[in-house]
Amino acid sequence: MSAKSVRTAVAVWLALATFCTLDVLLTWLEQTNIRKAVVDAGIVPPESVDAFLNNVLWQKTIFQLGFAVVYIVLAVLLRKGFAWSRVALIAASVFHVFLLLSGGSFNAVLILILALVTGALMMTWRQSTTDWLATAREAR
Repeated sequence: MSAKSVRTAVAVWLALATFCTLDVLLTWLEQTNIRKAVVDAGIVPPESVDAFLNNVLWQKTIFQLGFAVVYIVLAVLLRKGFAWSRVALIAASVFHVFLLLSGGSFNAVLILILALVTGALMMTWRQSTTDWLATAREAR
């Protein structure tokens, strides 16, 4: 039984974790532009912009890096043959997407995360992946 579908699924989950990390990095690098956009939009009083922006950036950092770590750990467990990690990956990814959608913005980051989650879930639940996990379970 080939582990190719499992390796592909793991690779897509790891790509999602990498993208979450890059999203955080790029957001911090764009802090000046984001600050200007917040000031221009008048979202908060000018004297509160720095505190507001700092709070939002740290929330996003914890949120995205937290999901990145979860995806990495569960992807490694999937590669080691733990079938239950598939259910945990569904739960984590659905929760991640739900939280992103509840934020109210529909942007390129969300679209890419949706595409990566969809591809990862499709690869994770392929019949060849299920067969490999059954073989791995029997080998233990």
